[in-house]
Amino acid sequence: MELYNPESFNLPPLLIVKRTSRKNMENDIKVKNFIDTHLLLDNNFHKLFLDILEKSDEILKVSREEPSYKDFGLQKIFDYLSSKDMKKINTDKENTKTKLPLEREFILYFVNNFMKRINSNSDTESLIKILNPLFLETKKKLLSLSEKIENAICEYEEKNKKVRLDILSSTNFYFCNKCNKIVSKMKFTPKKCLCGEEIDKLSKVDKKSISHFNENLLNFINSNYWLEFGVGHLLKQNNFRILIGYDVLGNSGVCHEIDNIVYCPNENFRFFCECKNTDVKENDVFIFSGKMLDIGGTRGYIFTTAENTSENIKRLARSKNINIIENVLNKDPKDLICEIKE
Repeated sequence: MELYNPESFNLPPLLIVKRTSRKNMENDIKVKNFIDTHLLLDNNFHKLFLDILEKSDEILKVSREEPSYKDFGLQKIFDYLSSKDMKKINTDKENTKTKLPLEREFILYFVNNFMKRINSNSDTESLIKILNPLFLETKKKLLSLSEKIENAICEYEEKNKKVRLDILSSTNFYFCNKCNKIVSKMKFTPKKCLCGEEIDKLSKVDKKSISHFNENLLNFINSNYWLEFGVGHLLKQNNFRILIGYDVLGNSGVCHEIDNIVYCPNENFRFFCECKNTDVKENDVFIFSGKMLDIGGTRGYIFTTAENTSENIKRLARSKNINIIENVLNKDPKDLICEIKE
């Protein structure tokens, strides 16, 4: 922990620390570029990055998940398996005292126990007929999602001529030329494909680059850190001195995560901010008030993207010397600052 006591402020110093995991996340170049857009409270940019977030999550899901029995078609699998195979499945089921592996479990069992057993060209050709439609569909979906992400970025930049967004990462996917299965990601790795093809050189794969948000940026957005930095940038523009995302040691000996620690310009005063991407509940007010009390804060603000916070919760917050600033994505920045200075 470090002692933080900025010059020109005669206030009790704070013992602060930023978690290593968060520090590493914020040091990621794509996260830095995302923060440096200074558009995090812009409603149109918010819609853009949520759309890309959804598509990036889908890319991760599609590229990771095992085949589904619905995609294969159970009948095709039954046609491929021999009666001896089916007997073995039932025997294994009885030995492990589990249900007959239906749906996802069934296809995983099929993949793990039978797809690797390729003994003849006829077996290979039969298997490819089962696999190819599924893997081709996965490939098409990945390419389609990537294209939609890139088009969304281009459209946003076209409408906002001064904006250039370097927030996407790209991953190389290597698809088997024979069955279209993903055989490698990031870099080419020689291996035997499940269809039986020996993938020992680049000519045996179709290399495609897929655009998406990287894992650090996904976590940054899903953790709502974007809102903390959006509020932080707004305050910095108005000459406030800001610390974002630090843990502060309270008088109780407990560390409290504070979204924004704000020092007022030309005044010997600081306040704390909580940033929420959800409705503000009574418990949120009590928890934030408890943090302030333990740290020694006398003034707080809760910034929320939600609107129509109940009057009862607003009154409760005011009784704790906390103001709720709502609907932050749809207000003019000047109006937000006025709400702080009131």
